[in-house]
Amino acid sequence: MFSKTRQEPGEPHMLPRATRWTTGFFNAESYPVVRNPFHVSMFLVAVNGLTVIALSGEPILVFPEQPGADISTLLAPDRDVVPVGKPELAPTAFEDEHDTATARSQEPTSRSDQDNQAKTSPVKESATNPTSEPRPTSVVAPKPPNPYKGVFYENDFSYLDKPNNPYFYLGDALKRNRLGDWGILDIGGEYRLRQHNEHMLNRDNNFLLQRTRIYGDLHVGERLRAYAEAIDATSAWEDLPPRPTEENRFDALNLFADAKMIDADSGDLWFRGGRQELLYGNQRLISPLDWSNTRRTFDGVKLFWRGERWNIDGFWTRPVPFSQHVNNDHNFDHPDLDQEFYGLYMTRKASCGQTLDLYYLGYAKYNDPRPFKTHTFGSRWEGKLDLWLWEIEGAYQFGEYGPADHSAGFYTLGLGRKLARLGWEPTLWFYYDWASGDEDPTDGRHETFNQLFPLGHKYFGWMDLVGRQNIEDWNLLLTMKPHPAWEIAFWWHTFRLQEARDALYDAAGNAIRQDPTGAAGRDVGSEADVTVRWTFHPRADVLFGYSHLFPGRFLKVTPGGGDQSDFYYTQFSVRF
Repeated sequence: MFSKTRQEPGEPHMLPRATRWTTGFFNAESYPVVRNPFHVSMFLVAVNGLTVIALSGEPILVFPEQPGADISTLLAPDRDVVPVGKPELAPTAFEDEHDTATARSQEPTSRSDQDNQAKTSPVKESATNPTSEPRPTSVVAPKPPNPYKGVFYENDFSYLDKPNNPYFYLGDALKRNRLGDWGILDIGGEYRLRQHNEHMLNRDNNFLLQRTRIYGDLHVGERLRAYAEAIDATSAWEDLPPRPTEENRFDALNLFADAKMIDADSGDLWFRGGRQELLYGNQRLISPLDWSNTRRTFDGVKLFWRGERWNIDGFWTRPVPFSQHVNNDHNFDHPDLDQEFYGLYMTRKASCGQTLDLYYLGYAKYNDPRPFKTHTFGSRWEGKLDLWLWEIEGAYQFGEYGPADHSAGFYTLGLGRKLARLGWEPTLWFYYDWASGDEDPTDGRHETFNQLFPLGHKYFGWMDLVGRQNIEDWNLLLTMKPHPAWEIAFWWHTFRLQEARDALYDAAGNAIRQDPTGAAGRDVGSEADVTVRWTFHPRADVLFGYSHLFPGRFLKVTPGGGDQSDFYYTQFSVRF
């Protein structure tokens, strides 16, 4: 692409603006690399034996190493010189991480290691230059964890603050922007595109969903914070009216401020007020519902403690309902003043690979055709021991449903095993999910569990025909990674109603089928789900999914039909 030009010792190469670079492994000799802190979306490339750095298409500097030369004098004070030997890229989706780790383990990682290596390799040194000093060698930093969390206000880009951090990805140039000495601003977001092809219980539909999220996160000192996140969700080409969860034109998803109330050695106490998403545990009862094209949010206040051993959240909110997303309106979403959702959620931080959650959740809906108020006490315990994994969660719920007393509950039992001796890193899980139903709808007692605000899509089949109400589900999950960039999941469900006279409820909690006599039986059917995720970039992936429903007797004999159903989808998402 570019040929070397004659230069004085220590003088940088100035290369033209690059429009396309070829990345790959490096056979170049050791060169210092200039890192520009204002262009952190960068990657290393090899050009005619020179190791260079490309800064988002900007002009670049290349410094061939001169033994003993101090080239830092050529740089502005706000630039860093990172001596590297065999430059390392952040592991990509196409690298074999085992081979990369092996290669790294064979490299010296300190000056003393370099000296020892030079002493034990005299022949190699004398063959090149017996009087030369050992070349500086890279110290490979561990790859940072995924900074994107289930709610974007929990994203963690602190790895960008580390000196000479070698990992820079799409959008990182917008993170950790210092505003003088008083603030730090992060800007980011996500774009997601998903195509649906649904043939489910006589509902055929083929359409396209798009979603864009943009956020700004401002930290003022160590005690104040302001966070704003907008969403724009659209649907196209639907044969049927869009669901309320599929459209929400430009609106506020999160808009809150935080203030630190107590700063102690054992932890910090914070106050938060405003619009905010909620996510707790494994999202069985409280989730922002990311599968939805829109996302669930709340208006309210939260007091939360972040300590050495415990995280404790107390909150009071009003849900912002999906039902107002109709007719493609552009109105600002507002909370339902006839609903209250509040609670206390405590998490014991991981110890010996284990996590314990304890919680109380209160939910009241006064404008329902059958007004209710429920109280839910529950806990969750998950952990791992060697190759064994487990998760147990359950809750008891009581209160009032209209004039009836309410008494219900749910539990989940999960046992998993990593099959380490097999290829593709398989992990096998067995689950049993149970949620109570109403044995006799006419006896003046209400016993159907209220699933609150869950990620229903995740746990009872990806066709969303079943929810955590009046259900028993024996299910088997197998996950595999044939390549670091590819993940495959197979999930098999066998559904039965817990009570034959109660309804079948979908993932949104709506009753979709019922036989009040119970004659249709309890056999709902089985569902097979398959997903394949290709993470072709640390910030982007494609998800392919297919689900098939094998209807049981209950679906076949109740009104609405019971044909076999299929669901196909393809989803692309990129975060920045």
